Amino acid sequence: MENQGAVRIPDIPGKITFNKKDDREYIRYLTGRKYNADRKYNEPEWIVIGRRSETMPGLMYPNENYEELFGAGKEGNTMTAEEAEFIRKKELYALYEPFFEALYYEFRQQTRRSPDSRVNEYKAESLNRVLVPLKEMMEGEDYAELLGLIGTGEDGMSYGDAMMLLTQYKSALAKFRRK
Repeated sequence: MENQGAVRIPDIPGKITFNKKDDREYIRYLTGRKYNADRKYNEPEWIVIGRRSETMPGLMYPNENYEELFGAGKEGNTMTAEEAEFIRKKELYALYEPFFEALYYEFRQQTRRSPDSRVNEYKAESLNRVLVPLKEMMEGEDYAELLGLIGTGEDGMSYGDAMMLLTQYKSALAKFRRK
């Protein structure tokens, strides 16, 4: 999903509706009304102008109809840097969270078997490949400075210590998700 193309949903009372189809929400714009002589009333004419962002409901991904009606990047419709960063972090969370949960489960199992044995270098590096982006994602949060990484080599950790660190990440991720 491209974040550069996201724009604010136009705030035009009475002209914007939302239509759900196949787990996606499309934004429709009222272009006019046409009189139906058989039914003796005006029928609205709608066109789809884009798809609502799943992670930030106030934004949409426009299509060519939007470009024709509102122009590309019309002032007031472009996404702010803060909104773009929010979307980037939410998508990063969605990408890494399943990997983190799987690793958390594996380390929990190993900790039950032998909590004092050392985490080997390969496992520590594999875990850090998931923890580093998560830590960067939570940068700027109050709790981010409490998060560390798994030591490798002579600085290696025991499974018990690693599990304590993973539990801190699990709590931080839960807090981040609620944000």
